[in-house]
Amino acid sequence: MNEALNSAGPATENAASLDTPAHREFRTQLNHKLRTPLNAIIGFTELLALQPRGTREDEDLQQILKSARDLLQIIERDLGEAAAGEAAPPSQAAASERVCDVLYVEDDLVNFTLVERILDFRPAVTVIHAVQGQLGLALAEAYNPKLILLDLNLPDMHGSEVLRRLQQDAATKHIPVVILSADATPSQIERLLTAGARNYLTKPFDIDPFLAVVDEFLEDTPKAAGV
Repeated sequence: MNEALNSAGPATENAASLDTPAHREFRTQLNHKLRTPLNAIIGFTELLALQPRGTREDEDLQQILKSARDLLQIIERDLGEAAAGEAAPPSQAAASERVCDVLYVEDDLVNFTLVERILDFRPAVTVIHAVQGQLGLALAEAYNPKLILLDLNLPDMHGSEVLRRLQQDAATKHIPVVILSADATPSQIERLLTAGARNYLTKPFDIDPFLAVVDEFLEDTPKAAGV
């Protein structure tokens, strides 16, 4: 009996060592890092799947999507939350007309391109891009968009600070903000929703739910056929 107890000791200690604050922080960061490229894989594959092509190609794309979603399930199961620069002037980053439907504050060009491609299914929607939080604040005031899509990990400030400043400014506090982030930490989601975000979509996200959220805030927006 004593030998059995002794042999179980190291295993118990090893298990306990995986629940340290440092390990939980590592899991949270790895969760975020994996979700970002997976968002692009799922998103662009879904875009390809919506285009007419042969049966074999459709099957191949569905296999890619299935594998990517299986990977997402692994990330959510094994890496879930433990215990449960100066801004460029607006003229350089905005469309020529001072009007837009969607402002996407996102420093990753691939993520912006994916959303821009998805919004092609809403042909009447105009979208502009801000790569930094400060620029996003300036463009929000200048263009008065109908919807702001906001990433959290920006190079100059955290997205929560962008949200706070948007809501404190009388010129922008009426604009709905939807968070698009690879940070799927439940406490983070709850905190941002409580702080005033209208919705929180975790990357990777599927096209249909994303467009449903956009449609919610952009009423009477013409839609592409079949989407």
